[in-house]
Amino acid sequence: MKIFIKLFILISFASCNSNNSFELCAGNTHPYYHPILKYKGGFYEIKKYFYKNYRTSHGANNSGIIRIQFQVNCLGESGNYDIETYNLEYDDSVIDRKIMKQLVDLTKELTGWIPANNEEGNAVNSHKFFAFKIIDGQLKDILPK
Repeated sequence: MKIFIKLFILISFASCNSNNSFELCAGNTHPYYHPILKYKGGFYEIKKYFYKNYRTSHGANNSGIIRIQFQVNCLGESGNYDIETYNLEYDDSVIDRKIMKQLVDLTKELTGWIPANNEEGNAVNSHKFFAFKIIDGQLKDILPK
């Protein structure tokens, strides 16, 4: 039974992370801080979107930090999602799967990415991440600010 549960969790996370149609453009993938990847309306719009659409989840394991890292290609498309969870002291922890799935799905729905440009003015691939602070199932903060 333990093997079945572990297999189920592994498959579930793989399905959250997969995006078969996503492709990076030629060239390197730049870090999240340079050159600057932007979002239509700025970070304010991202926060507004999450606070409007996130649904509070009640139950066990519903406090902590969920970090979702992903890439945005030169066309403004996102993919290659990676998820890590921590308790509020930043130790590795398990957070309710429903909360994680909801935040990943909401992140995937963001479509206003404006690709970063390199020194030559060409659009480039970038990394991006969000860290969501969840307390008692409620979304309390989104980083980086």
